[in-house]
Amino acid sequence: MKKILIILAIIISTMLLSNKESDITIPNNNIRFRVIASSNSIKDQEVKIGLSKDLSAYLMDIKHTSNNKEDIIKDYVNNKNNIENHINNYLNENNLDIKYNLNIGRNKFNKKIYKGVKYDAGYYDSIVVELGEARGLNWWCVVYPPLCNIEDNNNLNDIEYKSYIKEILDKYNI
Repeated sequence: MKKILIILAIIISTMLLSNKESDITIPNNNIRFRVIASSNSIKDQEVKIGLSKDLSAYLMDIKHTSNNKEDIIKDYVNNKNNIENHINNYLNENNLDIKYNLNIGRNKFNKKIYKGVKYDAGYYDSIVVELGEARGLNWWCVVYPPLCNIEDNNNLNDIEYKSYIKEILDKYNI
């Protein structure tokens, strides 16, 4: 019984300490996608969110010639006109008269912490859409590996969930 109490105390202590920023850092071999709103007004934020969801789905549908990050960036560059057409169609369909800038390449990102994972500041391969003045909050995700729509995906059978407590209990045959 003492053994179980000690292990539970260790687990609880670890869990309490782990609520801080994670030491996990996403490697540089990803491609980020970001949409920056014109301002922080409700309307501009709604436009940003709508375009972000629509465009992230479109970006995920672009067929790639390989699984190599450099080739995937080239695929996005080669599809830049199609991506711009998709943005224009979205804006037109929603009666939005907004100028935008699309940049595919190396873009600056600030440090981010998302769901306990640290994304270091720096220049990253990315697709960035700046709407209007581009002075509002931004929306971002990772398009390679494809992580943008994972929360929207109803088929989550491919995700493996692990229990830290179960692993400890199994390790000590408790």
